[in-house]
Amino acid sequence: MRRPVALLASLVLLLTLWAGGTPRASAEERVANLVGSVQTELGCAADWAPDCTATDLVKDGTTHSRVFTIPAGSWEFKVAINHSWLESHGAAGGSANIPLTLTAAAKIKVSYDDLTHLVTVSPAELPGQATGADRSLAVSSLRSLLTKERFYFLMADRFANGATGNDAGGLTGSRLESGFDPTDKGFYHGGDLKGVTEKLDYIKGLGTSAIWLTPSFKNKPVQGEGENVSAGYHGYWITDFTQIDPHLGTNQDMKDLISAAHAKGMKVFFDIITNHTADVINYEEGLYSYISKEVSPYQDAAGLTFDDVAYAGTDNFPTLDPATSFPYTPVFRSEADKTVKVPAWLNDPTLYHNRGDSTFAGESLHLRRLRQAGRPCSPRTTRSWTGWSTSTTPGSISASTGSGSTRSSM
Repeated sequence: MRRPVALLASLVLLLTLWAGGTPRASAEERVANLVGSVQTELGCAADWAPDCTATDLVKDGTTHSRVFTIPAGSWEFKVAINHSWLESHGAAGGSANIPLTLTAAAKIKVSYDDLTHLVTVSPAELPGQATGADRSLAVSSLRSLLTKERFYFLMADRFANGATGNDAGGLTGSRLESGFDPTDKGFYHGGDLKGVTEKLDYIKGLGTSAIWLTPSFKNKPVQGEGENVSAGYHGYWITDFTQIDPHLGTNQDMKDLISAAHAKGMKVFFDIITNHTADVINYEEGLYSYISKEVSPYQDAAGLTFDDVAYAGTDNFPTLDPATSFPYTPVFRSEADKTVKVPAWLNDPTLYHNRGDSTFAGESLHLRRLRQAGRPCSPRTTRSWTGWSTSTTPGSISASTGSGSTRSSM
């Protein structure tokens, strides 16, 4: 009875050898090795030789890795599977070679993840003692008090609805007037500051020490037309820097949130937008393509060309004329729009670039960008932030300028 079984096994082996020459390695037997221009330096007879076992990586589960001593020079490599070019992985898991440049010989750890196919390179050791140059890089953090905070980044409108009465922000009419439509991801959904306050125990239970709120000031409810229409739930279309967006609650609701968070040992951070406001300005020319300073420099009210960067941080910024100083002539869309922004100085059209729609990838095309150079903006915006700090609770401003935002700790 055993001979047919043995015969069947022999036939299977013969068929396997006939189909592939040698039995294919199973998933558990997969071998990964470094192949590239450095292989002859690592004991191989030739470079770019996937069949060289001298550069095999050591397998540990689905991870393959090994430390190599690689001489100084510029090299390229990738990882081959099962000593063949039938499967190989390079930069970002793709087919491109991975470059490696060393100014001195170094021990380098090459790792390959067989699940993600990502190849990573890291130093296996740092040679020598720290030098004076190294120590000069190890300076104190500019935000030393914040480096140990565990932030929970939170968009109030999408978090929890603690008061349905403010869902429409006190406005009436359709979603195009109120901005409220919980069925559309581009409109307000009803979350508010009271909802955040009610969930503080949940947030703290995650290990959070600080809540970072998306911009919470009063926004223009709706911008855009047709398919591009949406609401200001995200907080980037601010009209009033002194008032919480009515869709999110009141200034008192913010004070209550901060007090309740402090009572639980947590901080609250504002995300304060410093470089743009709501879009209430059109251009008289009816054109909106961006025009650079190289093509059309700024001109003062007397018609003299100047570079705004030269006046950064000074108190003598040139007087401007909205009719002649910019590539486009700013005009308000309505009489109400002329005074809609608070503080009132934000209604001055000469404080904006007036150069056309933004070209920044990922940014709204229609953000009206404030000029940051010179006297008109910086001190005034700073007073707005510090006003919030002193009116909500004793605290301090922690300014972190990045992507146009400043985080203010409360």
